[in-house]
Amino acid sequence: MNKSTFAQLLYFLVTVSFCSYLAYESWGQSLAYEHRIQEVAERLSMSDNFKSQSKKVLEAITFNWYSGYTEELDALKAIQDKAEKHDQLAHKHTKLFIATLVLMFLLHGFIKSKISLLAMLSVTVIALVTGWFAPILAIIAYQDIPVLGQSVFQFESKSIVSALQKLYFSGQTAIAVIIFVFTLLTPIFKSLMMLIILFSQNLHFSQKSIKVLKSIGKWSMLDVFVIAILVTYFTTKSGGATDATLQIGVYYFVTYVISSMLLTYLISIKQEEIK
Repeated sequence: MNKSTFAQLLYFLVTVSFCSYLAYESWGQSLAYEHRIQEVAERLSMSDNFKSQSKKVLEAITFNWYSGYTEELDALKAIQDKAEKHDQLAHKHTKLFIATLVLMFLLHGFIKSKISLLAMLSVTVIALVTGWFAPILAIIAYQDIPVLGQSVFQFESKSIVSALQKLYFSGQTAIAVIIFVFTLLTPIFKSLMMLIILFSQNLHFSQKSIKVLKSIGKWSMLDVFVIAILVTYFTTKSGGATDATLQIGVYYFVTYVISSMLLTYLISIKQEEIK
């Protein structure tokens, strides 16, 4: 093994391992954020809200001798602070992941090797898998109730996979099939096609495969469109007022879509050079 090959293999191992770590950390932090917000939602439920208001009244009539309400507020604030920290770390690792992938694309202009393309394809697949399982949307449904104030009735955090399962088991088969095709089946097929083209020794087969890949690429933005439909669907399904926030799964999936389009272009250029 010459120095050039060794350097490229080392580059592959370092970049893929680092991006795997970032994706795993951001996914873990997003789940921790989800659990903290779930705890906040449970504390703000209508029954707990009634108890809190009772404690507030008791604290007022005892002139703060009883401090149960203040202690409860402090505990709630501590949970919210932890949730924000988890959310910040999740987005920080996500940004580092995207920045690393962008840097890999820039470095490919100097490396221009199959190992470099394979490294980017591997990281793109990592983005895809993380986009499947990481939360894409968090929804808190609440309603203002006289005396009790804002009471939380529902908290949901959905990933693409869990949303797909919910749609299927709730009888929304048509929507479930569309999401399955464009967010799971098509990306898997595209990734396998790119991998086969990279290591195919049959030039004629590679050229045909690239044509198929480019045809699929024309529909790539439909993946994002389907995610938009999914986000809108769950945002409007909750009763009462809702707060909906996008989660890291969306950013990972969009990163996959854009990266796969760029990779298709770079792989086709590579095959043209061989030709």
